[in-house]
Amino acid sequence: TGAWRAVALAAAACQSLYLVFARRSQDMVTGLSHVDLLFYTALYNCAVFLPLTCAELPAVRAFLRAPGEPTRLALFLGPYVVLGALLNYATFWCTAATSPLSTAVAGSAKGVLSTLAGFVQFGARLTPIGWAGLLGNTAGGLLYAVAPHLG
Repeated sequence: TGAWRAVALAAAACQSLYLVFARRSQDMVTGLSHVDLLFYTALYNCAVFLPLTCAELPAVRAFLRAPGEPTRLALFLGPYVVLGALLNYATFWCTAATSPLSTAVAGSAKGVLSTLAGFVQFGARLTPIGWAGLLGNTAGGLLYAVAPHLG
């Protein structure tokens, strides 16, 4: 499970850099809006993920040959794409309107809410490390919200 932790840390680091670079681009280029950033991100994501998708094409074809899978794909793909687009829009809008740090704190709050939803909806259980992460996220978000009013 050490490999999964390394991947999770790498993903968090990449997301943080992603937000910082997006904000820096907006600061450096006059007139660049969060919508412009969405288009640039989509273009760059195509360059990265299209070759990866092509590598998975045989497995996707085999999956879609199973009974009922094409219908299931049609039912889930549309809403999934719309929700992903809305998430990207909200992320870039939040970064443009505030800062990458505020967006990261909002992401931590989302993580706390997702965890609570997992408890209620699915009866999920946390390990001690999971509890430490949940408490750390919550404490960090609270401190970030309270800090401007303290000094």
